[in-house]
Amino acid sequence: MAMEAKISPVKDLEATIEEVMEHLRSELTERLVAHAERGLAVGSHLGSSQAIARAMVEALPEPPSGWNRWLGPFYRTRQLADRLEISRQALADRRRRGTLLALKTSDGHLVYPAFQFRADGSVLEGLPEVLQTLRASGVDDWTLAGWLATPQDSLEEQSCVEWLRAGGDSERALALARDAAAGFSQ
Repeated sequence: MAMEAKISPVKDLEATIEEVMEHLRSELTERLVAHAERGLAVGSHLGSSQAIARAMVEALPEPPSGWNRWLGPFYRTRQLADRLEISRQALADRRRRGTLLALKTSDGHLVYPAFQFRADGSVLEGLPEVLQTLRASGVDDWTLAGWLATPQDSLEEQSCVEWLRAGGDSERALALARDAAAGFSQ
């Protein structure tokens, strides 16, 4: 029986970086040419090449750490506000209304699990209702996040966020959240 060759994490990472760099080179060239055609000096208008690179990397979520690997990666408040193109106040409003999940770290900072967003930045359909239902039980946000990421028998062994991301019935996820909320309330 032939064994499949496994790609080492470093080689996989190098391949990903190369692929990203190819796309970045093309799109960045297009954008910078457009600036130059409008008479805008790149360095004075957009900042140094290092500042541009830093801004691009800042758009990526932070890697998870410790036991939070299960729940991460995370966005910091500024990162998420920039990604969603909303103010920090609008982000705080969405958090207060219970339509986004934020977790307070031990050092008092808020982080937002990336699992609640689609690639385009939109919140998973049905997730705000699930969040509001679970919050009504008084469960803390870390427990709520853990529940969202835990595979559920009634969701075909998928977590609630996996289920919603795959286009699963949001009413089914909401019914499960109601049952969980009842259990958390006891």
